Order: sequence, then C-alpha cells, then structure tokens
Amino acid sequence: EDVKEVKNIKIISDDIKNIYSKLKTYEIDLAIVEGRFPDKDFNTVLLDTDSLVLIVANDNPLSKKKIVSINELKKEKLILRLPNSDSRIRFEAALKNFNIDINDFNITLELDSISVIKNLVSDNYGVSIIAKSSCLEDIKKGYFKMINVENLSMVREINLIYHQDFEHLDFINELIELYHSYNN
Repeated sequence: EDVKEVKNIKIISDDIKNIYSKLKTYEIDLAIVEGRFPDKDFNTVLLDTDSLVLIVANDNPLSKKKIVSINELKKEKLILRLPNSDSRIRFEAALKNFNIDINDFNITLELDSISVIKNLVSDNYGVSIIAKSSCLEDIKKGYFKMINVENLSMVREINLIYHQDFEHLDFINELIELYHSYNN
C-alpha cells in the first residue's frame, strides 16, 4: 500500500511585525515577505525583485505622461499603504534620499488593502505608490496607468524566509519552482 504524504498548508496575510513574530514562535514555518529578515536563525532565499510605481486613473491628467516629477506628485491626492508596510517604508526612504518628507505630500487616505487602493485609484479618488507586481494585471486590463517618478528608485526584494531547522527542503524547492512558474 502506498503511503501519501499530506501537506497542511495554511496561507495568512498579516503585517510584517506579526509575520516575524509568528515565525519566531514557530506559529508559521515560512513566509514570503518584502525585504529581508536579519536573523541568524532563519534562511533567506531571494525569490524576486520588484519596484514601487505610481498608479493613476485613466482620466487623471498625469495618465498622459510617461514620467512625473516629485513636485507634480506633491500636488496629487495620495492614497498610501499604512506607515508600517514595507512599500510605505521604502517610499519614504526613497524620498529621504532627496531630503523630502512624506508630510510634504497630500496624503488623503492610508489603507492596508492593496485591492481597495487600486479600486480607489481606478475611480480617480487619488493616486498611489504600490508594488509593480501587484498591479500588472490591472494595467493590462486597462483599469489604470502606471507611471515612473523622476529620479525615484524604489526597488524592493521578495524573499522566502524559513527556520534553519526546517526539515522539508523539498517543499521549499517546490514552492520556489511554483513561484517562478507563476511569476514568469
């Protein structure tokens, strides 16, 4: 009689601090996160790189441009992720390189949900800075436009993090293959 191994997979979405806490307490075995997790008890595998981009509604005047200046962006209603999200932290860090404070912008909403942000942008309630990977399908479908921000490089890493004592390396390899087959 063949014995089949059953894998119990539970997918959660949470803010980065809670995910790291759950990793440390073995509540979860692995995580796919933005950025790095500098802890010697964990292995990190770079899955991908991504960048943050500006998204605007099709009927927003900026949608006719290929590139927008930071000063033009300051005049827009900005819908951003919450301050503790990696994309928000990365955006603010990119601004700090030019001695620009986030408070110089007209932030009208701060939300945790990327899908709500995309819907609000599509309906022209404001513009947003979000991960390029999270909006490529929406751009292909014509829901809104993606525009580069002049002189603002906002590249980020997507990493798989797991305990050094995690014994199912075959599963890690399968997950990496699955990620790459889905994202390429």
